[in-house]
Amino acid sequence: MNARTALIPAAAIAAIGSLAHGGATFELIPQAFSANDLTPDGRYVVGEHAGYLDGEEWVYQTYRFDRTTGTMLILPQPAQTAVAVSDDGTVILGSIPDPQTGDQVAAIWTLASNAWTSLGNLPTGAACPSLSTGYELSADGTVAVGLAWVNGCKAVGFRWTAQTGMQPLQVLANYGNRASVLNANGTVIGGFAQGSGSRTPAVWFGDSSGELLDPPNGAAVGEIHGMNDAGTILLGSWNGAASKWSIADLSVATTIGAGSIVAGWIGIPLDIANNGTVVGFDSLFQSRRAWIQVGGVGPLIELRSYLVANGAAIPDTMLLDVPQAISADGTTIIGHTAFSGAWIATIETPSLCPADLDPINGDGVIDGADLGSLLGEWGACPGCRADFNDDGQVDGDDLGTLLGQWGPCAAVSGACCFGDGCAQLTASECAAAGGSFLGSNVPCSPTVCVQNDHCVDAVDITDMINGDFILADNSSSTPGFGGGDPEIPQGTPSCHWSNEWFAVHNTMWYRFTAPPMGIVSVSLCDQFEGVPTMNDSIVALYSGSCGSLQEVACNDDGCSGVFWSGLEFVFGLEPGETYYLMIGNPGGWTGSVPGTFRFTIHSP
Repeated sequence: MNARTALIPAAAIAAIGSLAHGGATFELIPQAFSANDLTPDGRYVVGEHAGYLDGEEWVYQTYRFDRTTGTMLILPQPAQTAVAVSDDGTVILGSIPDPQTGDQVAAIWTLASNAWTSLGNLPTGAACPSLSTGYELSADGTVAVGLAWVNGCKAVGFRWTAQTGMQPLQVLANYGNRASVLNANGTVIGGFAQGSGSRTPAVWFGDSSGELLDPPNGAAVGEIHGMNDAGTILLGSWNGAASKWSIADLSVATTIGAGSIVAGWIGIPLDIANNGTVVGFDSLFQSRRAWIQVGGVGPLIELRSYLVANGAAIPDTMLLDVPQAISADGTTIIGHTAFSGAWIATIETPSLCPADLDPINGDGVIDGADLGSLLGEWGACPGCRADFNDDGQVDGDDLGTLLGQWGPCAAVSGACCFGDGCAQLTASECAAAGGSFLGSNVPCSPTVCVQNDHCVDAVDITDMINGDFILADNSSSTPGFGGGDPEIPQGTPSCHWSNEWFAVHNTMWYRFTAPPMGIVSVSLCDQFEGVPTMNDSIVALYSGSCGSLQEVACNDDGCSGVFWSGLEFVFGLEPGETYYLMIGNPGGWTGSVPGTFRFTIHSP
């Protein structure tokens, strides 16, 4: 993938172009530090609440927030978590201390009783340290799934109903099983097993049977993180890439977008709306970066940028970490961010050709293949893709919708690049204007259109000497975390904080002609008033030409702890000669995170 930057004054960030459709809002949920589940209609949110101080002990609470009435219902003690909610908001799955042992156990709260009831544990299991942990509920709240322990501390998935109690799911691979997600009617279950090397994606069914998505031993690394309400589309990570599967053929993993938005990070899709929109995040160690794929097609887009481009007011100091769920109609997203709390975002979504059912990612045309998919779901089918009006039935109304969209889908606009300029156009409009189309729904931004991932594509910043800030984003530049950039001369940057010069990653390249006095200073110290998403930078300056560079100077952490950013002051340059500036992340620790940043170059 290529990094993109643009030489646009910092003031231009206020003029980011919004998409041609929709509008977005953003709000924090008062005193909530997590938002774990959302009803399909977007009304109820459940999670954990800040609670209150009881003497010297802080008591955490769980909640159900009603977005229609604005009511925050604090759930009764002794709840420890609230992780899933039934479609009508009357049943919540979480955990409580076991009434007999005090160990954590899965439990259900009902509105009718306003009390928690333990779901118990499996007979041969120990407290490891929990007895059982709930993860997901069916639409009506009668089926729960999660993790329990058997034969001491061997983890298995469980399926619970009031009639059967807690039942173990088939043990797959090497134990270490967990049932994480469930479809609306409780018959399709997704999660993971311990494969030959790590977690590996797994699926179970209502009869407790299961299968690995990479049989026979589960060599593929990943897990199932989400699914649509019908259970026909599964979402998960597959060897580091955000992926989706059709329940009809679990042998085929389709990569979502490029698999991640940050090179080298793990893409984790969490939920999908009926129009195909997917929300998820990238993960590397403790770092998270939320994203969205609008309509289930095109590139992954950083969620914060997408919301802001559509009018949402998000605090400057707040990043978006985990978008936990999206409503069935794709207009409401909930999530949480470390140290900032739980949030709700809304967005008006355009018509994205919902009748484009076949293939799974759509092909831009409504034709016989899509008609066949609709007829295959005919009848009672809540949550099915062909249930366009969300009434639980695929019938004549939905058939009429499909026939009304017959033929090529309406075009959706996205970022179209002209050099370092950007406009919101459709793909055909962009091509006609001679631009480069980056994808439907991609918003224009100050850093989207110029590519400088490689030395030969270094951006000339001579005219920016003693000018305004240069804005940049190295999220998609290569190589990712782990380093190994062949364009950096061996042994450089020589100033690397741990002498692991080979770990430098997500590098970007600039060039300039040395000014008459042969003196320049490059600084990343003065970052945004909010928090830049880049953390820890390294700066190196080279003479020569691409492929035969010689280090002139470098700096790592020269800004006295300001985001561990680089500061470089260089004198003795040859006036009129070309020099190459490399900016990247040093690597070697988990805080080496790419993202947005800004820098200046000055000369006396």
